[in-house]
Amino acid sequence: MMKMRKQEMLCFTIGVVLLIISNMNMVAPSDEAKSKPLAKTRVVLQNSIPNENVTIHCWSSENDLGTHNLAPNSIFSWHFRVNIRATTKFVCDILVYGDFFHISVFDGRIGNICQEYCLWKITKDGGPCLMIKGSRHSQDCYY
Repeated sequence: MMKMRKQEMLCFTIGVVLLIISNMNMVAPSDEAKSKPLAKTRVVLQNSIPNENVTIHCWSSENDLGTHNLAPNSIFSWHFRVNIRATTKFVCDILVYGDFFHISVFDGRIGNICQEYCLWKITKDGGPCLMIKGSRHSQDCYY
């Protein structure tokens, strides 16, 4: 086996890294609506139910954001950067009026409508609604 000099080893390593990155781009979804890699995104959950607390638990494959009890008109929010392959996904369990909802509040693979700012309102009708900016349908509700 031949010993590689430092410069040859560096060139080889750079070549392998570039090959891996180009492969990731080929494997990534081609949907133009998908979230942009490394884009900064904020998710906000707002309790819009008067006189009723809401319990939420949100997480991703990398971060557990914990369980939170939202008083009326209060919010829970967090921000993150979409990973390089645009596969970042956050899921929340929401308990309101004794009903349980399990929803994806952000999924970079499917071309999230909200992109960089996702506002979810938990409404008196009992379900979480994604408020869609600039759409003729102002919300997408789950109930």
